Amino acid sequence: MTRKPSPPRMLVLGIDGGSLDLIEPLVAEGRLPVLGGLLSGAAYGDTTTTWPAHTAPGWSTFVTGRLPGGHGIYQFFDTQDAGYGDRLVGTGDFGCGTLWEWLGGQGKSVGLINVPMSHPPRDVPGYQLTWPLSATLRYSDPPGLLGELAKAGAGFKPDIAAMYKGDLSYAEFAVEHVRARGRTIQYLLRERPVDVVMAVLTEIDRICHHYWHFADACHPRHEPAAEEGWANAIRDTYVAIDEVFGEILEFVGDDVPVLLLSDHGFGRGRYNLSVNRVLADAGLLATGPAVRDGHASWFRTEREAVDFGRTRAYMPTPGCYAVNVNQRGRQRDGIVAERDREAVLAEVADLFRGLCAPDTGRPVFAGALPREQAYPGAMCDAAPDLLLLPADEGVLASPAFDGPVWRPSDQTGMHRHTGMWALRGGPLPPGKYGDPVALQDLAPTLMDVLGLRFPAGIAGRPLTWLAPDAAGDAVFLPEEPGVPDTAEDLERHLSDDDVTARTLGAMGYL
Repeated sequence: MTRKPSPPRMLVLGIDGGSLDLIEPLVAEGRLPVLGGLLSGAAYGDTTTTWPAHTAPGWSTFVTGRLPGGHGIYQFFDTQDAGYGDRLVGTGDFGCGTLWEWLGGQGKSVGLINVPMSHPPRDVPGYQLTWPLSATLRYSDPPGLLGELAKAGAGFKPDIAAMYKGDLSYAEFAVEHVRARGRTIQYLLRERPVDVVMAVLTEIDRICHHYWHFADACHPRHEPAAEEGWANAIRDTYVAIDEVFGEILEFVGDDVPVLLLSDHGFGRGRYNLSVNRVLADAGLLATGPAVRDGHASWFRTEREAVDFGRTRAYMPTPGCYAVNVNQRGRQRDGIVAERDREAVLAEVADLFRGLCAPDTGRPVFAGALPREQAYPGAMCDAAPDLLLLPADEGVLASPAFDGPVWRPSDQTGMHRHTGMWALRGGPLPPGKYGDPVALQDLAPTLMDVLGLRFPAGIAGRPLTWLAPDAAGDAVFLPEEPGVPDTAEDLERHLSDDDVTARTLGAMGYL
């Protein structure tokens, strides 16, 4: 008699870029019956995520229960690379333990599937298919898991091999990739039972970035494109996700608690703002002849490059919405004395506070915050120096220094600070909760549902405060387990051949 596999004690499903603004209308149309059924039996609502709203700090905030100043992840790349390089960050850069280490430290096994910022694999009981940002075959634990999946017809490709690369035919591929991810998840549920499974589907993020204008009739770049079906790309990808989730939920049954979440939401994108060009026009950044000197690709073109020996301030990486002071003794070619640092920050802050979008005439930024205010915590020194706090989330801050200050955005859909959450089977009464909850509250909520402890020093707290009758006394760990080793002890996966830069460039990040 064949033994029926045991379902996990808890299931975590992530949709990178998932947004109730998109999901709820599709549910109302009857196109997402599984998500509709899940929401109808769950407590759910919006989340507030990190500033900026981005995959790297967002998922890191979820898995640590801490804000970026506590965990130390601000972007895909190190925003304080002393040599102006493109060093990728990963689990070795966490300044604290993670959710899966809290679980492992209390005897629970974990299955991680495609969770952003989970690479390289850590020592966790269970299995991992991590989320590498560079070309590598070392993204599974145990190492033989990739071969096992391939042999079973449930092969797994990392996102770096399956991201949008500038070809709009990606829409069809994305749907197939969601289904392939579903086969992987179902196989692992059957063949490798663990206590907690966390799986993230990332395709809707790529689709929303690059197909938004086909579905949005008010977008300045709107194209009907009915013959290719691109107007339905977002809808079709959500439908594929719904189908995959249906198969997964059928396996785990109705009694297993389910946490559904996203790292950020989505909305219309209009412009790229070339931050380093703004700095150059203000005399804060200088350029010179192009040289290959180990600097990141966004600091050079074929003809010119940033001359850091004459630069006082610069945007360090794509997506960070921030500016660094080129400080003497900290950056390799730093020229700003420490005593002048605050004056440079004030000059930059004044420059961007007055910047208005060309189509609306309204300010692009709500403020400019020194990192000590924006990112308080033990990992503040890893943060960029000045956060440009978005007021207009339809503008993408770019590190470009060549060309015009304003350009139509390559990404017609852009991240929003509002994400989503849903919890089925926990202590909260079902229904939509009006006030957004903080993303960092979801990991301690998961631990609370399982009756497990979490570190007292984290920023998040269980969501039982939403329903006071459901609240009990939180139980904390005596000390935080699993604080990662030093960065030098983990594989760095440097992007020596610019594979990562080219991929992110095609996606519109560079």
